[in-house]
Amino acid sequence: MPVVLVGLNYKTASLDLLERLYIPTERLPKALGHLASFDHVIEGVVISTCNRVEVYGAVTKFHGGVQDLRNFLAEFCHIAIEDFADHLYTYHDEAAVRHLLRVATGIDSMIVGESEILGQVRRSFSAAQEEGSAQRVLGAAFRQALRAGKRARTETSIARHPISVSSAAAELARRRFGDLTGKNVVVVGAGAMGRLAARSLIRHGVTDVTVVNRTESRGQGLASELSAAFIPIGGLRDALAEADIVVASTTAPSPVIDRALVHDAMTHRRRELPLLIVDIAVPRDVEPDVAREPGVVLQTITDLKGVAEAGRETRLDQVPEVEAIIDQELERFLEWERAAHFAPTASALVVAGEAIRAAELERLTRGPARLTPEQLVAVDLATQRITRKLLHAPLKRARELAGSKQGYNYLSAIRELFELDDEL
Repeated sequence: MPVVLVGLNYKTASLDLLERLYIPTERLPKALGHLASFDHVIEGVVISTCNRVEVYGAVTKFHGGVQDLRNFLAEFCHIAIEDFADHLYTYHDEAAVRHLLRVATGIDSMIVGESEILGQVRRSFSAAQEEGSAQRVLGAAFRQALRAGKRARTETSIARHPISVSSAAAELARRRFGDLTGKNVVVVGAGAMGRLAARSLIRHGVTDVTVVNRTESRGQGLASELSAAFIPIGGLRDALAEADIVVASTTAPSPVIDRALVHDAMTHRRRELPLLIVDIAVPRDVEPDVAREPGVVLQTITDLKGVAEAGRETRLDQVPEVEAIIDQELERFLEWERAAHFAPTASALVVAGEAIRAAELERLTRGPARLTPEQLVAVDLATQRITRKLLHAPLKRARELAGSKQGYNYLSAIRELFELDDEL
């Protein structure tokens, strides 16, 4: 069963396009159900983050499966294929699984070695498991990826100084203001990204934090966790007026901070420092026109690339060690895949042999020359022994080679020679 991947990321697509194709966590169940409705898709997993949208499928046919995954993105995200086709990358089988391992280990991220992607891969896999769309093939691939990601972070130094989108937001603020002690920070959104960004700012000396959130219980919960204040979303203008730094990270489908709101806040502002707004949400929480407001500096995920370069050489030194782990875990998956092909091939060969034997035995029970019951029993036993002996050697060899690199070719040859047409 081929494994295919269709996706796009920060290297191949703009933030605008990634926003249009972004699938939020709460919509994953519906997305996976829609993906499963395509003819060639047997299993499916969707990874959708601020920097990538990738669809993995175990499919019946390669070309049909690839087209199904492309059509899924177009239909579910309501965007014409021609609007994103030139930005897609497509991998299959070993290359697709290798790419997944690179994603999980963090070496395919915009910030090499970033610490959040492994959790995002785990959540995508869990959602697919709950929907029943990640089973035998993708289940094995994603479990291997999670193992590789964990090994990369425990056996190498790539995550010794963990950097993420959230911590990069804090670094942008530090570069803008220098010492962050005494700065007033407003976190818009009470999700994981906002929580991590707030913790990074606190580590840089921030003590005055306010959480603004639409759902009061979640906002109060994060505020309590951070020893921060809480303001309902209706008080956002006043919070902006008092802020030095704003980190926006909600899951809203459209901007929650527009230019009119910021302009109103700036007219009530008594602080001399510029207002720094860091938007790390996808889709964006802040209208781009906000950057044109006097006294406001707007930074987005695109601006985090500069932060990503800091310490990049040190992290890149660890990539060869991570690649070695990827090679090991990929070979584990391929060994499993090759071995998994043996059972259906052996079963199909035995069934085919028995079908031929039974048909010939049936002929001996009809016509004027039909055998007596005693003769029929003797012939039955003899043909069973002949069939077993004929099949013994190819099955024994297939079992021995099943986990090797040449095993797949050997099993394919058996299926071709004996005309075993069912899919591996």
